[in-house]
Amino acid sequence: MRIAALFIIYYGSVFYGVINPLFGLLFFVHITIFRPEALVWGNVMFGRLHLITGVSIIIGLILSRRGRVSHDSVDDTFQRTNLQIFLAFLTWLFVVSFSAEISTQISLDKSLEVVKIFIICVLFSIIIKTEDHLNVYLWVVAVSFGLLSFWGVLQGMVGNARLDTLWPGGSNYIGAQLALVGPVVFAMAMDTTLSAKRRLLLYACFASIVLCCIYTDSRGAFLGFSSGMLILILRTKQRVKILATCLFLAITISPWIPGEYQERVKSIFVERESRDDSAASRTVLWRIALRIWQDHPIAGVGLENFSPVKETYSDKVADIVSSEEVFGLIFNRQRYPHGMYTGLLAETGLVGTGLLLALLLRSILCRLPQSLSSAVYFQSKAAKAGLIGFAVSAIFGDFQYLEMVYLQLFFISAVRTLNNRSSNQVVEHVPAKWKQGNSPLATRGSLAPSK
Repeated sequence: MRIAALFIIYYGSVFYGVINPLFGLLFFVHITIFRPEALVWGNVMFGRLHLITGVSIIIGLILSRRGRVSHDSVDDTFQRTNLQIFLAFLTWLFVVSFSAEISTQISLDKSLEVVKIFIICVLFSIIIKTEDHLNVYLWVVAVSFGLLSFWGVLQGMVGNARLDTLWPGGSNYIGAQLALVGPVVFAMAMDTTLSAKRRLLLYACFASIVLCCIYTDSRGAFLGFSSGMLILILRTKQRVKILATCLFLAITISPWIPGEYQERVKSIFVERESRDDSAASRTVLWRIALRIWQDHPIAGVGLENFSPVKETYSDKVADIVSSEEVFGLIFNRQRYPHGMYTGLLAETGLVGTGLLLALLLRSILCRLPQSLSSAVYFQSKAAKAGLIGFAVSAIFGDFQYLEMVYLQLFFISAVRTLNNRSSNQVVEHVPAKWKQGNSPLATRGSLAPSK
């Protein structure tokens, strides 16, 4: 019965995406976060649900007039440049794959996954065009991560250690994404134009996100989340208000924080000699990745080729492996670089790393127009803070192919385009309506099919 109900609900939503491409895109974002297909069919990667949803969005755009944009009245240079950089990065991944050191097929398979991410970012750039769209997108992200996090907290409380089975890739992948979106959800909750009920819902989502991040037991996620929130506090005039709110939330959720979490956090700052084997093996993996990059500086060894290539270095690491236990954690088993930057260097070389960092830094460092509404401006600053938090957590994990990272990059691009559009045409804004208690999900400009 459960499977039948979920089948009807989710596949019904898929086919409604043909009628309303915006709804289809938002539904795709939801299933990318919540991964309902993993609960039913066991396919934890891009499965049938994702594929059919993507196809329905494309068909809907072809059939509707929503996807036709007059570029002569909109300066979307920033957004188009980001797409061009992403396309160059994607092209380079295929170049790298055909010259892969061990397995071209494995590298090509991973590159095809990135193609899917690129397509959804193109669709995002075509569909998300107004402040209504941005607001509804943020609500979908906030509520979806809130639900996922609440489910994660419940699992953590009953003994699911580190929540490794909650999301594909394990706890570190969940934690990095929570660091990415946490500041944005907090910024949404701070919007005084929302009703008290909606702000309470958003605070509940944020509290769940914080607790879920704690239950992942990911030290990288802790550092990333803390960095993102710190950047948000330092870059806003509402520092005292934000600090007071964070303190109140910390006191509120403290009864549910595991007692051993404090020791886990302290282990980040211990001396090298006192590190546990897991932390010690991570630094060795980084150094092996750098040695691989030194031997293959331009194109690297190919996507997903790090693990087999590292085996050829087993007799060259006596100077960096501290014990037999650490050696056993690294060799004769599948291991990843355990760091986005070292992993990119080893697998895609200097060119691939430079292209992805250019895409990331453009969004983090870009100036946000002052003409934006106060809510969108603050949320965009929070999105940039979240990207910084993600960049910190990515030091400790292989997160370069997470879909939500790219969607957040193109959310900022959409904000820039929204400002340029607003100077050339009238854009209907949502916040004034929200003051009257209307749901952002019910605005005519957000989910209604185009006529």
